[in-house]
Amino acid sequence: MAAQDRKPNLKVGVEPVSADILSEPYVVMTARGYAPVVDVKTAQGDFILYISSKSISEGLEPLVKAADGRFTGLKLRLKKESDDQMAKYIVEKQ
Repeated sequence: MAAQDRKPNLKVGVEPVSADILSEPYVVMTARGYAPVVDVKTAQGDFILYISSKSISEGLEPLVKAADGRFTGLKLRLKKESDDQMAKYIVEKQ
């Protein structure tokens, strides 16, 4: 899939965002090489969510394990701890 055909990136800030995961992880090419993403649906539309950050991965892991290793169908609430660019993500089951 060419970059121009790709869904926009989901931007997560300090306000919680509810998202339903619609796909299993796949990779997209970025300026820094390949990065893992999942397709998500929010009230604002369809996006891709980068899942490579440590805090997102650690938050997703128990949810994925409880879902027999599947990402598709997970319902999440995502937010950042603070406005700091390097702030950790908080991942909660919705």
